[in-house]
Amino acid sequence: MNAAVTLSLSGPFARQGLDAAQGLALWAEETGVRLTVVDDGGSRRTATRAYGGWLDAGVELLLGPYSGGLVRAVAPLVCGAGKPLWNHGGSGDDLARPGLVSLPAPASTYFDGAVDEAAALRVGRLLVASGAGPFARAVAEGAVARASAHGLDARTVAAGSLAAEDAGGAVLVVGRFEEDVAQVRLLRGLSHRGTPRSTGAPPRGSPDPSGGTPGPPRPRGPALLGAVAAGLPAFGELGAAAEGVLGPVQWWPTSRTPQVGPSGADFAAGYRRLVGHAPSYVAAQAAAAGYLALAAHGLGLAVEDLPGWRTSTLLGDFALDGSWRQVGHRVTTIRWRDGRMVPLVPRPGAHGGLD
Repeated sequence: MNAAVTLSLSGPFARQGLDAAQGLALWAEETGVRLTVVDDGGSRRTATRAYGGWLDAGVELLLGPYSGGLVRAVAPLVCGAGKPLWNHGGSGDDLARPGLVSLPAPASTYFDGAVDEAAALRVGRLLVASGAGPFARAVAEGAVARASAHGLDARTVAAGSLAAEDAGGAVLVVGRFEEDVAQVRLLRGLSHRGTPRSTGAPPRGSPDPSGGTPGPPRPRGPALLGAVAAGLPAFGELGAAAEGVLGPVQWWPTSRTPQVGPSGADFAAGYRRLVGHAPSYVAAQAAAAGYLALAAHGLGLAVEDLPGWRTSTLLGDFALDGSWRQVGHRVTTIRWRDGRMVPLVPRPGAHGGLD
């Protein structure tokens, strides 16, 4: 069995592309699939050229690239040829189309848990600092709509435009990884001059962040802070500035045995053996796409059969509606605590009947 994928092993999405490549490497090793990986470098032209060649060569399984922009470029070519494209790396709500088999939950749902938490805390006002592009726009629009349904005063502002007086209430940040990190650093800096604000205890042996010298009144940081980047392990490199930040993850490892492929816990153990550290959700969703594609091929499912297929993978439940939108899987909201990600336990009544 042959499979192929382009991933950004270099360029603007290299961090995520490398994670996805390692997840797929484990899948290929454990299933015996012959996997070809091409570095698209974030280039639509490179990606479409590669997939065109694989269509001509009759490669059985075509897995999608990482990022909504690349999926938008490749999907018309692959799906137009009557082949399914197994999408693990694009979650924009506008991506849904016949033949594009998306595993991730839609981008508009990314901040559902963070918004529910803000409503439970009765913060009153919520700002979404949004970067450019359809993905960020979908995340922001979904968060504002959910916040408004909760009765919160919610609006979107341009990423990087937040001023000190905007920092009260809840702030959610969505952009590229580096943009999110820069915005979080800025917002944490509103609480302590020159030192990121920490919502937990400082590490043992660390100096008092205030330096022991009282200064002038400082602007208050957000009562709740969330960022899409917080769902990646690399976000922990922020140290104290990461503490308390909420983020969405498409996957959280459990021992639940899915209908297709290994459990999340087994995948995580295998990944740690292969790579040397725990997997990110990006790696998990890529591997899940591989297992799902291989299972569908083994069952002899035609493209038109896929919207009626109900199953589960290490990522969670899988179900497509009639418009090819993923409706079976939902994101998990995490909070950074003591240098690691911990699933957020919703407060009683946090959903407010929205689900």
